[in-house]
Amino acid sequence: MKTLQLWPILSLEPSEGKLVAFDIGPDRAVYLLHALKPLDYRREDKGASFAKVRPATPQRYRAQAWLDGAQLLDLCIDNEPYNVHALQPLGDDLLLVCARSTSRGGDSDLNGRVYSRDGRLLDEIALGDAIEHVQTTARGEIWLGYFDEGVFGDHPLSAHGLVACDRQGTPVFRYQPDAPLDTIADCYALNVASHNEAWTCYYTDFPLVQLRDHRIVRHWNVPVYGAHAFAVYRDRALFAGGYDARHACTLLHLDDGPDASVMATFKLLDEHGEPLQAQLVRGRGDTLYLYRDDRVYACDIHQAISAFSN
Repeated sequence: MKTLQLWPILSLEPSEGKLVAFDIGPDRAVYLLHALKPLDYRREDKGASFAKVRPATPQRYRAQAWLDGAQLLDLCIDNEPYNVHALQPLGDDLLLVCARSTSRGGDSDLNGRVYSRDGRLLDEIALGDAIEHVQTTARGEIWLGYFDEGVFGDHPLSAHGLVACDRQGTPVFRYQPDAPLDTIADCYALNVASHNEAWTCYYTDFPLVQLRDHRIVRHWNVPVYGAHAFAVYRDRALFAGGYDARHACTLLHLDDGPDASVMATFKLLDEHGEPLQAQLVRGRGDTLYLYRDDRVYACDIHQAISAFSN
């Protein structure tokens, strides 16, 4: 196994509250969301634990964003009634998303929360239940990947495992593959690379699927199972983690045939030469973004190719 050393692209002062979202925007800005009041995310019932859509009392959040080391956003949002798990830009506004949704009498929770950058609630939209991934495009499209409780649940938006919506929450794309691809049981990874290109990798067989203009254009069988993030560039892909190597990265060559081949596996090192075990990882375009202890690291495919060649 080769080594790949990374240095932080962003070093942060410890923030008040609890980090609840680490996301990357379509412009590659880093977005962080902290809950400033004690979390109320779970309820207990007869020994079982369940996700709560709404806390007992409204939450206060701090939304921040940085691009190339410069801070773009530092905003407090008060009296938000939903538990929030994701933060993305939506045009000139912000989209906060609660991952869970319940239905009552045919109506579902309005778990997509659109705010202005001065903290005013502008819109509330329904985005489905069991949301695993949220990535927006520069043109205001919202891509959503769902885990199994949504796919096999009763919310129609979640049933396809992967959808794209306009900023009003109206679906403009639902994932419906033809054979030999299977349907999505759990959307493990999503990478919205541009306004018209998205990639996904999903359970059960973990194919890597490329979509362009809402159409499946290519797919590969990949020898990495259980990764929750990846980067892509031309005929290369860089997968973070997986069932067999949670903190390793695997560089793949996307061959002309149906199978991708392993070029190298990397052990990540931090700026001190110590193992880099990220707490959170996201993929956007050709770059993986890793969060650990108030530091954000970036690893693009070109770095991995260079390390492979050395």
